[in-house]
This record gives sequence, C-alpha cells and structure tokens, in this order.
Amino acid sequence: MPVTFNHTGLVVSDLDRSLKFYCDGLGLHASMVVDAEGKELSQWLGYPNVKVRAAFVSGVDGTSVELIEYKRPKSEKRSDAEMHKRAAIGACHVAFIVDDIEKTWKKLISLGGKPLNPPVAVGKKLKGLYMQDPDGNWVELDEDKAHKKQPFRIVQNTAFLPAKLARTKTKL
Repeated sequence: MPVTFNHTGLVVSDLDRSLKFYCDGLGLHASMVVDAEGKELSQWLGYPNVKVRAAFVSGVDGTSVELIEYKRPKSEKRSDAEMHKRAAIGACHVAFIVDDIEKTWKKLISLGGKPLNPPVAVGKKLKGLYMQDPDGNWVELDEDKAHKKQPFRIVQNTAFLPAKLARTKTKL
C-alpha cells in the first residue's frame, strides 16, 4: 500500500480556544471533536491512564490538523526560550494558504495569535509570515497568487477512528 499523508497533530492547552483560532480565525472546519481515554489509548500515546480531548480541523483540500488537549496528564507548557526557537531540532510548523494574509493575520492576533513579523512579499506572487497560535505552535501563512489562479483540492478521509469515537466522552 502506498504511503499517504494522514494529519498533523498539535498539543494545545485549551481546545475550545484553539478551535476558535483555527476555525473562526483561519476558516478551517471541525470534522470531529472527541473526549477519549482507555487502556488502548494509553498504550498508543505512551501515558498511563491517559485522557484527551481532541478535534480534527481541515481546509477545503481535506488535509487535517489534530488539536489535542491532554487532560491526563495535563498538557505541559514549554519554557518561553524553547517556544520561540524555530530552528531547533524537533521544532515544527503548520502552513496554510489564505486569500488575504493581512486580514487573516490581524484576525488571528485578535484571537490570541502571537505575531513574529508582519507579512512580507517574496517576489511578485507570494507573501508569507510566521506567527504562533495561542499555545506557541508555529503557524505559517502564505498568500500565493499563482495558487489562486490554479487552486487544487485533495479530498482526504481522516475518519480512521471507529464511528463510536465521533461522540463525546468515548473510550477506545
């Protein structure tokens, strides 16, 4: 079977706040929100007696970001020095193409996003920036005029979990 992209996961401290940032601010939509715990999930995630609240959010192409709030053990905040190191081994970011980078950037800041720098033009067809979500996860925004002329869409099915997990307070 060929390998295909599934999703990117981000740990957050407050799932509801993160849903506002990514859905209301960026325009993604939530396809599934779950509360999950159980022996199998504990083995999968490597924490005894784990309990999480998670959501999958996606754009029009179907690529998903999983937002995970650890309830048990509680999500831990990295030190401020570590949160700002984009060039550190293991650091990551998630990137989105948006129609209006300035408008989106300002809206995300109003929802708790942390700016690094304002948008910058790179050539005639691309603007970009890095910023952090309310929990310090790095987000890249791109306004790509070439992409606007020939948008592509890949529809992805991320419903890999049993249907019973689509409900709240579910155990694996």
